[in-house]
Amino acid sequence: MTEQQSSNLVIYERDGYVGMITLSRPERRNALNLQLWNDLGRAVAAAEEDTEVRVILLRGAGKSFCAGLDLSPDNEIISIITGVPNAAQKTRFYKTVRRIQQIHNRFENIPVPVIGVLHGHCLGAGLELALCCDFRLCSADTVFSLPEATLAIITDVGGLQRLPRVVGQGPAREIAYRGNRFGADYALRINLVNESYPDQETLNRKAMEIALEIAGNPPLAVQGAKNVLLYSDTLPVDCAQDYTAARSAMLMPSDDLMEAMAAYMQKRKGEFKGA
Repeated sequence: MTEQQSSNLVIYERDGYVGMITLSRPERRNALNLQLWNDLGRAVAAAEEDTEVRVILLRGAGKSFCAGLDLSPDNEIISIITGVPNAAQKTRFYKTVRRIQQIHNRFENIPVPVIGVLHGHCLGAGLELALCCDFRLCSADTVFSLPEATLAIITDVGGLQRLPRVVGQGPAREIAYRGNRFGADYALRINLVNESYPDQETLNRKAMEIALEIAGNPPLAVQGAKNVLLYSDTLPVDCAQDYTAARSAMLMPSDDLMEAMAAYMQKRKGEFKGA
């Protein structure tokens, strides 16, 4: 295993073609503060610069994936929220939220697929982070929530934009308005997660199996599919199709295409180099 980037609260490492971004604040169930978000930004940058990575797993160390925003007074965000309400305080809070949103946006737009590997708690800003992944897997013990409505705040770092795209408007609005906790069965039913596994050991094993399967595909084709899927969310159908045709033409022909055809004819597994 090759470690690419390490900080106090987030670790980026790669094993073969599979990268791993791990939230590493287990004593606080990976609750998010500004330092963790800053470290996440550095981990994302390291993943972007890693030319060997083909797929990334997002994980949380310890008993939970992420318990959401750290509400303790030593979190700088809380001191901003509870500060004297004047123009300077509001401007500072706005700029802080925008900076966190941009970290999430950059994470969502990493060129390679990202799989969220969720267990324990996936709450609030933690769920907002998980929604930046291409898809999510969880263990049966996972508890989900966007509790902000019960705390007199707004879900504000991308959850209200991404959740409806994943689960649909009805479930998303109910989750946002109620602020209630729900389990893996409901998350699976509304397609918030692709699969739920009985325990964390099985979850980690299956997540790696899927990651290796993706990493074994021609990487430029996989990355092209992610690029098209991201852009298609923002374009009219005809414009999205035009972009897809142009993006597809970029890959034709390629060494990987020739290898894929040869492997198919010879009934063997292809060896792809991203060329």
